[in-house]
Amino acid sequence: MKCLVTGASGFVGSSLVNELLNLGFEVVAVSKSGGFTSKGQVIHSIDFVCETIPRSLFSNVDIVYHLAGIAHQRAAEEEYEQINFAATIKLAEQACSCAVPKFVFLSSVNANRRSDDFTKPVDPYADSKKRAENELEKQFFYSNMAVEIVRSALVYGKGMKGNLPGLIRAVKRGLPRPPNIGARNMIWLDDLVSFLILVGSEPGDSVRKFVVTDGEVYSLSRIYDAIRSICGREKVNCWLPLSVWRVMALFNDLFRRLPAGTTFNKLFSHQVFDSSHLRNWKVTISFENAIEKILSS
Repeated sequence: MKCLVTGASGFVGSSLVNELLNLGFEVVAVSKSGGFTSKGQVIHSIDFVCETIPRSLFSNVDIVYHLAGIAHQRAAEEEYEQINFAATIKLAEQACSCAVPKFVFLSSVNANRRSDDFTKPVDPYADSKKRAENELEKQFFYSNMAVEIVRSALVYGKGMKGNLPGLIRAVKRGLPRPPNIGARNMIWLDDLVSFLILVGSEPGDSVRKFVVTDGEVYSLSRIYDAIRSICGREKVNCWLPLSVWRVMALFNDLFRRLPAGTTFNKLFSHQVFDSSHLRNWKVTISFENAIEKILSS
């Protein structure tokens, strides 16, 4: 089976490419930066802002995995429009015109946010993913190409970026315990990769949507306790008041030039979703059991 993977140099993409190659799949790897896979295979350099994938790379491809996108929050809104929305639809149109049987789009659980939910700040990233989902469903529901939309929870694993590595460093340095407020879903990188491979490989038609999590609900205090435990420190019951966390989060927003409230909402918001797993897929690990692997990497 032959797969084309965009975002092949990224956190999820590199792991997906490696696993596909380990399983004997033929892989066409694409990313903005280019380079080579861990197996020494060339990664084709394509900048979706100004380029499209050459038609020749779609030859005999069975599955397109579209993982490329902008996730950080300091991008301009037009970049989300160009990359997360417009480039996604263009790629799907190319794949369909080249008779690719299946298109797998990695979205986010944040795309689940209701359009009428005015209690949360506008998130250009989530909105661009949601718009791409809607357009994929509109254009390809009755096409000959099956589309699988995978809404992933926060992905953690070796080499991850974002707030979680910063939290790990802070706990090691003696950060006080946060209050038990807020909740979110997460998923181990290897589990997400196995889901992507399974959903890409099984028969499908029309457009399907999946919400993929490990089935657990994590508060910041639960994550804190797991990190502290693996560092060999005793569990503590006292915590910094929420007001102090709000001030620290605001300083982080100012330092990183993020909209006020961004860090606080990420740490203490309530974002829990029902998973919609495939029949033959199982979660292998929770954060408490995975943190040792992360810290040893």
